[in-house]
Amino acid sequence: MVTNSHYLEKRTTAYLSKALLRHFLKGPEYDELVVVGIGTCRYSGDTLGPLVGSRLEKRFGSTSGISIYGTLDKPVHSLNLAKLVSRINKEHKRPYIIAVDSCLGRYYKVGTIQLVEGALQPGASLDKQLPEIGNIHLKGIVNNFDPDLNHKVLEHTSLTFVADMAVTIADVISKSAEQLLPRIAAQAGRQAADAKANNRLSSWM
Repeated sequence: MVTNSHYLEKRTTAYLSKALLRHFLKGPEYDELVVVGIGTCRYSGDTLGPLVGSRLEKRFGSTSGISIYGTLDKPVHSLNLAKLVSRINKEHKRPYIIAVDSCLGRYYKVGTIQLVEGALQPGASLDKQLPEIGNIHLKGIVNNFDPDLNHKVLEHTSLTFVADMAVTIADVISKSAEQLLPRIAAQAGRQAADAKANNRLSSWM
C-alpha cells in the first residue's frame, strides 16, 4: 500500500504519520524503532536520507527505544548497506525499521512523499542491486526520472528543495515516534513484569 502527499501540503505530516502508525499497529509486537536514512552527499539529490537522519539524531539523541542510522556525518550508502543490515539483525531485537531514501519520478510527482508498506529497494532508479531494508519506507521524489541521465539529474537537483523535503519527512517520523515510543516502553514494562513473575513462579516450584 502506498500513501502519497506533497511535502508542501499542510496535512502531510499528520496524514503520513497516521498512516505509519496504522501500519505499525497491524504488525506483530516490536521492541524498538530503527530509522535508516540512505544516501550520500556526493549528489545533492541523494542527500535526502542523511538530512533526515541528522535531524532525527538531533531530535532524539540517546532516547531509549529508537536508533538512527544514516546521517551527514555517517552516511549509509551502497558500499556499507549490506554491513548495516547484518548489524541491525544482530544488535536489534524485533525492530520496526523505517527506511528513508530519495527517488526520481514523473515530473508532475516531484515533491511528493510516498509512504510505502514493505521493504525499500535502494538504488532501484540507478539499476543498483542492493539489499532490501525496512518494514515500511518513505521516499521523496526529488526530480524527473531519465534512464539515460539519472546520475546527472541527482547531481543537479536543488539542495534547498531536498532539505525542505527532509524537514517534512523528519517531522512525519518524529510525530510517529512520539506516539510509538510510549507504546514500546509500556510493552517492555509488561514483558519485564511477566519475566519477573515467571522467575518467582519457577523459584517456588
